Amino acid sequence: MEAMFHLRDYSYEHLTELTLDGLLTRLTESTWIRRGAVLSSEDRMAALQAQIPPRLVLSHDIAWWVHSGLGRAPSPLTFITYPRRRYVDGCDVVVHELTITADEWELINDLPITTQDRTLYDLLLPHIRSPDERSARSVKNLIDELPTRVRQRFRLYLADMSRRPYIAHMRTVFERTCAASDRDRR
Repeated sequence: MEAMFHLRDYSYEHLTELTLDGLLTRLTESTWIRRGAVLSSEDRMAALQAQIPPRLVLSHDIAWWVHSGLGRAPSPLTFITYPRRRYVDGCDVVVHELTITADEWELINDLPITTQDRTLYDLLLPHIRSPDERSARSVKNLIDELPTRVRQRFRLYLADMSRRPYIAHMRTVFERTCAASDRDRR
């Protein structure tokens, strides 16, 4: 695990000075990391540990950040409760009260997070259900990030789904976007 610098151990001014000097990079609201460090999913979860409330499963954009590791952690934190159904939106966190099955979440560093497949499904669903002018670009950008093995595993995940709204349309959009992404890569 890379050495992390937490706001609880150092002053904000000290961490900001080290960031301005090019020695640290801000990772989350309260964690910095050595510039150029390569982080694992476990490292990213450790950086978020203090921000994760009990009985919630990390999901959506923040879970995608843990799985993919691209850039700085998004804010606000997004969670799924287990197993109630309701949507709650606060200023610092967004909680979706949905039913997720036992195989749709996992533990990383003993902290619950939606699997990569469930996370991708959660990120694509709003663009399938209620597309807007940015949806096509958002879906394309997300799919362009996916390695071939992740695309194949997500196809299997979608194939195993039934009786979910918009699933057939999601399969079509996913395949069409993958084909366009593959053409662009050539």
